[in-house]
Amino acid sequence: MAYTNRFIGIDISKSSFDICVLPEARSASFSNDACGIAGFLAFVARQDNVERLVIEPTGGYERPVVEALLAARLPVAKVNAKQIRQFARACGQLSKTDRIDAFILADYARRMETKVLTLSSPAQTALVDLVSRYRQLSHMIVQEKNRREKLRTRGDAQARAWIEETLAFLLQQRQSVIEAMDACLKSDKDLADKAQILTSLKGIGLRTACALIAGLPELGLLNKGQVAKLVGVAPINRDSGLMRGKRMITGGRKPVRDALYIAALPAIRFDPAMKAVFDRCQYRSNTPQ
Repeated sequence: MAYTNRFIGIDISKSSFDICVLPEARSASFSNDACGIAGFLAFVARQDNVERLVIEPTGGYERPVVEALLAARLPVAKVNAKQIRQFARACGQLSKTDRIDAFILADYARRMETKVLTLSSPAQTALVDLVSRYRQLSHMIVQEKNRREKLRTRGDAQARAWIEETLAFLLQQRQSVIEAMDACLKSDKDLADKAQILTSLKGIGLRTACALIAGLPELGLLNKGQVAKLVGVAPINRDSGLMRGKRMITGGRKPVRDALYIAALPAIRFDPAMKAVFDRCQYRSNTPQ
């Protein structure tokens, strides 16, 4: 198949990123800083008919590049790393280097359908960072509480005092983050409207609403079936021939799914409609097929 448009794969690391341009299979490398990103934008500007640039999440190292590409109104898409590896294996590519990964990303872009990202508002970006910090603090608090519990059987008073001091600091900072999330929502009308709708549902408070808005910016743009599949709560068929397998959920965005699970627990207890749905699902799961 002859391609007239160009597809660019971008493999990012902490200090640099490799790119591959298809169909020419031209490769290049740039430093992952302001100077390198500016050079990359100039490189892309010299390319004709760029249909898609594809990148995979790398724990935040990709953010400056993505923001620069979106600001330049370029068609950039972000694809789950697991999908990229599965695509590489399906193509028979088992080797893995930065240059190979860039080629795989470009090849994925020209063969598979990808969704172009949109530029997030400053408030949306800030909320994502706040929610991430809230999760980090919550994780550290659980760790400290576990350490404190283990020390109950020992008489190390000094160690317990240090843990209590650390816990007090972490709890105080987490509360500050919650207040910052509330202020962030109020600073943006679109985010505030989404939060108001979400918190009107039983079981969803400020923290859950922030987790959903930050982790699921597609809210309001997709139908309920598409959102359920995106989150990973849509039952997936497991059928082959005459065999009808059990429908199960898989994949999706785990942080969002975790937030929904926490919200569902009180909703099942206090919302009759939610409890009826839960009881119906429980009955179906326990009924032999």
